[in-house]
Parts: sequence; C-alpha cells; structure tokens
Amino acid sequence: MTKQNDKLSRDGRRLALVSVLCAFAFIAIEAAGTIYGWSNQTMGLLELGIAAVFLWVFIQAFRMWRLRQSEKDG
Repeated sequence: MTKQNDKLSRDGRRLALVSVLCAFAFIAIEAAGTIYGWSNQTMGLLELGIAAVFLWVFIQAFRMWRLRQSEKDG
C-alpha cells in the first residue's frame, strides 16, 4: 500500500505542477498575443490547447480521486 500511496502522491504533485505551468503559459500567451498582435484565430487555437491540458488535468485528478475512494472502501 505504501508504494501505491507514494505513486498517487507523486502523480498529484505532477498534476499540480502541470496545472500551474499551464496557467502561467496561458498568461504568457495572452501577453504575447497582445504585444505581437496575433490574430483571434491564432489566439483561439492556442487557448484551445491550454484548455485541453486543463481538461486532461481534471480527468487525471478525478481518476486519482476515484482510486483513493476505492482504497478507502476496501
């Protein structure tokens, strides 16, 4: 069980790091788009990519939550 808990903790830290980096990337993309005058299509495509990463983080967090719940139940 300890190895499984260590893996879940490591995965949780990785998800937190990816989420924070993704948020900073979103801010940087918004700033770069304003500075360089990128088109709305370019900005939309980049924002869609960031949204996909956030969706991946949410799905992985939900998967981890379900795994921990199944461990509690037995």
